Formats: sequence, structure tokens, C-alpha cells
Amino acid sequence: MQAGWHSLLRRGGKILRLSASLVVPSARAGTTPVRARQMALSAAPALRSFSTPATPDLIRTLPGLARASQGQNTLKVWWRNGEPDEFPYIWLRDNCQCPACFLDTASSRVSRVTDLSHDVRPKEVYVSEDGASLRLVWEDGHEGTYTASWLHERAFNTTQQGVHENFYKLRPELWDADMAQRIPRASFDELMEDDAALLKLLECMEVLGFTVVSGARHEEGELHRLSERVSYLVPSHYGTTFTVKSKVEPSNPAYTGKYLDLHSDLVFLHYKPCVQLLHCITQFSGDGGDSILADSHRVALQMRELYPQKFRFLTDVLVNFRDVATDEGFEFDIIARKPMISMTPDGEIKTVNISTTGRDSHFGVSPKDAVGWYDAYLTYCDLLYRPENHFLYKLEAGEILIVDNLRILHGRTGYRAYEGQRHVQGGYWDWDMMRSRRRVLQKKLRESPSGV
Repeated sequence: MQAGWHSLLRRGGKILRLSASLVVPSARAGTTPVRARQMALSAAPALRSFSTPATPDLIRTLPGLARASQGQNTLKVWWRNGEPDEFPYIWLRDNCQCPACFLDTASSRVSRVTDLSHDVRPKEVYVSEDGASLRLVWEDGHEGTYTASWLHERAFNTTQQGVHENFYKLRPELWDADMAQRIPRASFDELMEDDAALLKLLECMEVLGFTVVSGARHEEGELHRLSERVSYLVPSHYGTTFTVKSKVEPSNPAYTGKYLDLHSDLVFLHYKPCVQLLHCITQFSGDGGDSILADSHRVALQMRELYPQKFRFLTDVLVNFRDVATDEGFEFDIIARKPMISMTPDGEIKTVNISTTGRDSHFGVSPKDAVGWYDAYLTYCDLLYRPENHFLYKLEAGEILIVDNLRILHGRTGYRAYEGQRHVQGGYWDWDMMRSRRRVLQKKLRESPSGV
């Protein structure tokens, strides 16, 4: 189903009236790309920094150990600030830090699972006089020493577990069309030279889900240069990178001047790329060719609150996505089956899989369920295209748009390809590598990002 942008906006007006209690309509609804650029340049010329519980913990003074007491299945320790914590015996034995059990250079356990018993217990417990370490002698004679800082970082309490949760993955900030006035921006040259600038970019990508990088050269290859600082480029059936421009025999609708609905890329792959990069080398000089951006997770939460039954259609019904074409001499027919909204086991939104061009006509449901699914799908699109849920931004030559492909939907307004050229090079990154780089830089810099 190909829904025109203006018709969706008209339908979205009806949804806006129904959901006024959920979100206050933006005063900047319908922001033009020119206005978006003016507000972005005047209000947010640089990336924001994000304070999280993770980075302060890397540098703050940790309490030493005061004493320890053995329980039935756990060892209870008291810190010198008076707070207690408990550690299961089996966990302590499983995570022994001695050279026979742990390879420090690889941060890896080398003990065998057959060495572990569910009824393991220490026969002697010693806290060092300076409170810096704990030594255990187990009933089989094995000895292990644990530093106070190591234990405190891994304490079984909600505070420390929350610190590690934020070190594992930063929590996102959902946004609406007002983001047009505070578009996060970074300098290509600074990213290539300054680790602090790179850390801000990585944090911003996790929190806001997109960034505009300026100052790249007006030629292909800049994505490779930037990737050397961040993450490996993830190849697809379109190559390690791909060129987006109008082509005579396009293998993808993006290779035309046609309007592209809001979508996530490569939904027809079971492993959908996590992050997309679009380097604008040449921008169409006339009207059109503007990027459209929307936070799909925010809109999905609106959908769940306003229309819970329709929301379940989008989380439960499997949709066929397919890509059939020949690109650069390579023929492919790729199919994946997944729900439009994928959830995590704890009820969080994992990703939104939406693509007008990539959705297949095969539909393995009953006619009744197909009608119900379309009703839910169009309702979700109505919400997406409400003026305050998306904005337009026209990239300039030398700018790189980076978006979280699991969360941020992007589209493009149509342009008259026969009147001029628009040349973009695209590529993909992996979240595992990006978060790894962020954690390494956090520990390397040993400072908390200031400001929000």
C-alpha cells in the first residue's frame, strides 16, 4: 500500500484530535527544512553531552571493606561506609580471579564448569587490614582474592546494577518534531582527531538516535574514513557501501527521484542493520530531496496507549518483507518474516520494521486478520505523519546523516531527477561495535560528560 504524504497528514489530523490528551501539539508543527536548518544552526551547533550513572562510577572513590560474615548460601560484607552487601558463594567461586581460574589479559574465565558445585562453601574468610581485598579459602583448599573495588562494582543491589545497566546501554530520550530546533551536530574533522568528540557522538546516537555530521569531503570514501574511528562497515547485498542516485534501471526505489515513505532500511534481512549512514555528496538544488525523520519508538508508545488492540496486531502478526532485483550484476531474492513492531521479553520496544517498498504482497493470515492488520497499520502511519511527530531536514553536500535503523525512521521527499543530480553514499554500522567503542572511550577518558 503506497500512502501519499499529504493524504496521511490529512488522516493524521483526525488522530491528532483524538489524542490531544497524550501529547501537546507542537508549536512548530509542519516545520520546513529551511527553518529546521536555521533553528539547528542557531540553537545546537554542537553535540550535547549526556551524564549517566556509568561514567561517574569509573572515577569516584569506592568504599573499602570493613568485615565479612558467612551465611547459609551467601557471604555478607560490610563496607566502611556502613552499607552491607551479600554475595552468593557459588557466584564467588565461579568468578574466582586467581590465575588458574581467570585469564586477566582476555578478561575471561578459564576454569571448567566441572570445578563448580552448587553446595560450594568457604572454610576461611579474610578481609585485609586496609580493606582493599577479600581472600577466601574454599573447603577443597582452593584460594581466591577479590579486590574491594571489583566486588563493589558487581554488588547485588539495585544501585550498582543500575550503574552497570547504563554502562551496558544508555537509555534513549524519545523526541518529536521539536527536535528540528536542536538537531545534534558534529564536526567530521573533530571526530577524526578528538576522542572526547567521538564519545559525545556515540552517546548521542544511543540517546537521541541520530546525528548530522558536517565537514566531510564531497567525494565517496568518507564513510570508510569515519568508520575507522567508530565501527566496521557492515556489508549487505548492496555492498559494503552503496550509491544512492537516480539510475536508468534502478534495483531499488531509492535509486529514483520518487518520494520515499518513512521506513527503516533492509527490513527484508533477518539481521537488519543497526545504524545507517547517508553521506550527501551532491544535493539536488531545486525543491525536494529533503530527509524526513521520525522517532518510531515514541509513536509506537502512543499507539500502545491510544489503541492497545491495534498495537497488538502490529506486534503479533508476522509480515513478509522481500527484496528481489539485480544490483551491480548480483541477483538476489531475499525474504524475512517479522512483526512490524518487535518487542523485548520485558515489554520494551526493540525495533520497528516498516517499509512501503519492502513489504511483500504475500500475507500468511486470514482475510479477517489482514483487514484488522491494515487498520492497525494505517493508524500507526496516521500517528507517524502527524506534523508534530516528524520533521524535514535537507542535507547539504558534505553532511552525513547517521540514524539508529532500529528506532529512527527516515524518508525522502520526491525531486525531479531529470533536472539535476542528487548523490548520496550509504553504509551501515553495528550497535555492538559502537557501544564497545563508547565503553572503551569512557574508561579511557575517565571523566563524566558534562551538560545535557
